[in-house]
Amino acid sequence: MERKVYFSFHDIPFSEYNYSYPSKPPLTSRTEIVHLGLAMLTLSVAFAFAMAGGVAGLSYVDDPLSTLLKYFQFSVLAILTGFFFHEMSHKLMARRYRLWAEFRMFPQGLLFALIFGIFFGFVIAAPGAVNIWGGARRFEMGRIAAAGPMANIVIGAIAMIGYMELGLDSFYGSVLGFVSMVNVFLAFFNLIPLGPLDGKKIIIWNSMVWAVMFIVSLLLLTIYVGRGIVIPGF
Repeated sequence: MERKVYFSFHDIPFSEYNYSYPSKPPLTSRTEIVHLGLAMLTLSVAFAFAMAGGVAGLSYVDDPLSTLLKYFQFSVLAILTGFFFHEMSHKLMARRYRLWAEFRMFPQGLLFALIFGIFFGFVIAAPGAVNIWGGARRFEMGRIAAAGPMANIVIGAIAMIGYMELGLDSFYGSVLGFVSMVNVFLAFFNLIPLGPLDGKKIIIWNSMVWAVMFIVSLLLLTIYVGRGIVIPGF
């Protein structure tokens, strides 16, 4: 048999091999549920403090606890729609290709998010990611990567339409504005084709798909900024 030599990882014909599971792997595990729960709780607390301006900002309000609880409600909804749906979209797309996929938190990243949110009033978040195993081919990895920011684009666009109807004068308008802001920013940021971000994986698979998604996310971000939407605490 003639020996084949490949000079690039992407030249290897993975289609000749089957690395996927013979049947779908379990939907989740106790470990994933714990990791997701801790990540969402930590991020919600960190964002709540950030919206309040950190401990320094809370020192200027009459009722710090009530203020923090109010912002915590915003944070939970933002984390649920922005973070949770983003990660679960990766997971569900991976499962479509019979790949093992579960979220694992990054404790150091969550700790940094909490410290910066509480003491400095802003959040630098690297909460973790969905780990995928099973030999995903390039087109599969590209589609898996695209699923996360696509979820953010859809949610951000719908929330933006709702905000335009209600405005920030109403409570629900403020909530929709915040949800839109978080999702639009997450979509745009994750589509940057650098490092471990989704954009790099998508552009390796299909540059046209990446370009369309990036332009849409940039357009939504431009509309958001152009309308001068100001969310309480930001």
